[in-house]
Amino acid sequence: MGDRIVKKNSAALAAAILTLIFSGCDSGGGGGPAPPPGPPVTGTINTASVLAVTGRVIDAAFQSGGFGSITNFVGLTSVATGEPMTLGKGIVTEPGVWNANSMKPVGSDDQLCDVSGSVNVSGNIESPLTVTAGDFLDYLWASCDDGLGQVINGLIGMTFTEFEGNLLAGRILLRVSLAIEDFQVIEPTGFHTTSGDLALTIDSRTQPLTVVTTMGSTLMVTDGISTETLTDFSSTFTEDTSVFPANFTKEATGRVSSTLFNGVVSYSTPVAFQATGDGFPYEGELLVFGTNNSSVRIIAIDEDTVRIEADYNGDGASDATIETTWAALVNG
Repeated sequence: MGDRIVKKNSAALAAAILTLIFSGCDSGGGGGPAPPPGPPVTGTINTASVLAVTGRVIDAAFQSGGFGSITNFVGLTSVATGEPMTLGKGIVTEPGVWNANSMKPVGSDDQLCDVSGSVNVSGNIESPLTVTAGDFLDYLWASCDDGLGQVINGLIGMTFTEFEGNLLAGRILLRVSLAIEDFQVIEPTGFHTTSGDLALTIDSRTQPLTVVTTMGSTLMVTDGISTETLTDFSSTFTEDTSVFPANFTKEATGRVSSTLFNGVVSYSTPVAFQATGDGFPYEGELLVFGTNNSSVRIIAIDEDTVRIEADYNGDGASDATIETTWAALVNG
C-alpha cells in the first residue's frame, strides 16, 4: 500500500508500508476465520455502515504499522541502515555513532528546528557507540517546522529493551517500547494526533529482508473529523530490498472503534498484503468482523482497484459487492 496510507495518518513518521498476497483459495463471500480473541465485537456492518467501517479499519489498522517507521524520524533507521538521518531532529549524525546530545548520560537539550519551533531531547544513554537495554530517549516537539511541509507537536518516549548485532553493518535486532502522547502532525491538508503505547521490534539481521513488528493495547488517532481507537493490535511489516523498487509485505490483526460507526469491529489479514515501492497493495485481503458474525472482506485487485465483499447477516454468503479505488477508500 506503500506509504500513502501511513503518511495520511502520520507523515512525520516517514513511510511504513503495507502488503498483500493472493492465495489460490476462493476469496469470495464474507465468511472466513473467526474474529481474533479480545473484547466483544459489537460493531454493526450493514448497507449504511459498510464503507465507513471499511475505510476506517484500513486507515487505523495500518496506522499501527506506521510506527514501525518512527525509526526514520528519530534516527533508528540510520542505525539500522548505516546511513545518516535526513528527517527531523535525530540522534545519529554518522553511520553507527550517536550524536553529542545522546552521549549525555542524563540531561536535556533544546534544538531549534530549521524553520521555526523546537524539539527537546532528553534521556539516558549508557554508551555513545551502541544501544544498551535500559537506554531511553524522550522527544518533545513544540511547533517544530523543518521545512518538510509538516509542523510537529507532542511527545514520544523510547525505552530500548533489547539490542544485538552490529550498528555499522546494519544487521541488528532492536526492541523498543514507545509511549506516544498527543503526537501531532500538521500538514496543509489537515492534521493527525496520536496517543498510546506500543512495542516495536526491528530485525535486519537477514538482509535484504528487514522485519518490523509493532503491537500494543491501545492507540488512538484523531484528525478533527473522526477518532479511531485500536485495541489489542499487532502488525508485521517486511521489506525486501533484493528487488527494485523494494517489495513490502504486511500482516495485521486487532480491533477498531470509530466515531464514524457504532461499536467495535475486529480485523485480520487472512492473506498478507503485498505492495511495490510506494504503491497501494496489488494483492491480499483484509477481513473485518462485526456483531452477529457480519463481515466485510477487502480484496486488492491491483494497486489501483479494491473489491469489498460484505456479508450483512453472517451466513457466510456475500450480500453485496462494491468495487472502488484504493484512493477513494482511504480518503473517503
